[in-house]
Amino acid sequence: MQNNNAILIVEDEMITATSIIELLQEEDYKVIGIARNATKALHLSNQSDNVPAVVICDINIIGDMNGIELAKKLNDLYHCEIIFLTAYHDSTTLKDAFGINPVMYLVKPYNDAQLLVAIQLAFHKIYLKLQLKTSPAAALNLTNREKEIVQLIGQGLSSKEVGRRLGITLETVKTHRRRILEKNNINNFPQLIFQLQNEA
Repeated sequence: MQNNNAILIVEDEMITATSIIELLQEEDYKVIGIARNATKALHLSNQSDNVPAVVICDINIIGDMNGIELAKKLNDLYHCEIIFLTAYHDSTTLKDAFGINPVMYLVKPYNDAQLLVAIQLAFHKIYLKLQLKTSPAAALNLTNREKEIVQLIGQGLSSKEVGRRLGITLETVKTHRRRILEKNNINNFPQLIFQLQNEA
């Protein structure tokens, strides 16, 4: 699980699902796929190399099982973190959803920063649990500009937004991201951000 940054999207509105997958792929997350119902979600997750670390889950999905029931089942099976993304925020739905302790409950319409922050929180929880089982990480090797980029991404800015904020191109941001991971021997950005946030 330590190097697993796989995300499953459960969403039956394809415009929303496509928007999410494009954002996540732009930010170098591994996306297992899009599931419109519980059957598809369980099938995608039941692959040896495709176990989800995080599930972004709509609540009102097609089929016999709603998103809350599916999220509970996925959490029981794979101990994945759950982010609910839904148009529903009535008290009954909230009570049922909070019963499985999701990382975040985002009400549509949402923005990219809200979703990216929720994903950072989900991976923070994962690495916080793993920290108890691993030796202390070596100090990160970052220039001031690299640290600035990592901090902005940790705040939920996309790579495009980081580029606009710093006055550099998207390709320059991506080059920085690749170099940061390579020289620190870290597989993915959520783990890097976690280490930065937890350095003494």
